[in-house]
Amino acid sequence: MSEERSLTERIKASAIEVGFARVGVAEAGFLEAESAHLDAWLGAGRHGEMSWMETTAPVRKDPRDPNMLEAAKSVVVMAAPYAQSIELDGPAPGRVAKYAWGRDYHNVLTKKSRRVGKLIQEAGYVARVAVDSKPVFERAWAERAGVGFVGKNCCLIVPGIGSHVFLACIVTTAKLAPDEPIERRCGSCSLCLEACPTEAFVGERALDARRCISYLTIEHRGAIPEAQRASLGPWLFGCDVCQDVCPYNQSAGATPHSLGAFQPGARWDGVEASDFLRMDEERFRAWAEGSPVKRARLEGLARNAALVLGNRGDAVHLPVLDDARRRHASALVRDAARWAHDALSRRLVGEE
Repeated sequence: MSEERSLTERIKASAIEVGFARVGVAEAGFLEAESAHLDAWLGAGRHGEMSWMETTAPVRKDPRDPNMLEAAKSVVVMAAPYAQSIELDGPAPGRVAKYAWGRDYHNVLTKKSRRVGKLIQEAGYVARVAVDSKPVFERAWAERAGVGFVGKNCCLIVPGIGSHVFLACIVTTAKLAPDEPIERRCGSCSLCLEACPTEAFVGERALDARRCISYLTIEHRGAIPEAQRASLGPWLFGCDVCQDVCPYNQSAGATPHSLGAFQPGARWDGVEASDFLRMDEERFRAWAEGSPVKRARLEGLARNAALVLGNRGDAVHLPVLDDARRRHASALVRDAARWAHDALSRRLVGEE
């Protein structure tokens, strides 16, 4: 066995040993097709307020960019499933995307990836770990490395596991044995495109983030446009709709490889959506420690919670919304609470 193949096999064995379910290797280089798609996406403004997508575009297109690793030869891609057999019910009457039920994947998988990276470094090579923390085109490299294929909903689908996976990459100067890419297998299925509550897909593998519930509830810092508020439905943080309808997920579900760290944590016990309208910063920081939910910040979650109550709440939530629209410290939250109070009042009258 060649040294290249031997090191590759040891890296893969190490990745499986630390808890990843799939691992593949691709030769580092310029992502031509993906670069053209990225330029068109950015040019159309479909990245919304995510300005870092523009500033880091050159690095995403080629990991050999000086701002990543100029001497890069290979990209190692590792996938960790997060689908669980235990369902998180709430925070009532809201819903939270599955990826945020447990511990923050950045922390969990960075530690595991560094253990794999250490093996590469001990072999005399440079290894840069990226777990959604550096401008690496993870899905593109996962596709090239044969880990999975990109579905029409822009999510990576791993055969036998589905799309409920986290990705970790290691960009390295080691020349490794590359894997063969997997062909895309969506066929004529378009369930994900049709199911999107906000019609965020403008085509196959073409997402307008400005209409995506995950973007709106997590990355968007301002007021959510009124025309989109009712479409958010119960989603307090993120959204799983386009993944939940995917046949690859329905046939996979939780796997033996799903890490326990991503099980719903005790932090969710007894929590309701309305709690975020009453929570202060100190309590929020303590509650959200080690959770990906902190990405939205308390103000964002309170805004989202108000809209959820407007969409899915009942009469008991009217006083909560009335108090928030009058007294909440944030103008953003007061605006959301005003809309929600009116929407809920109209709905309750219609149900009488």
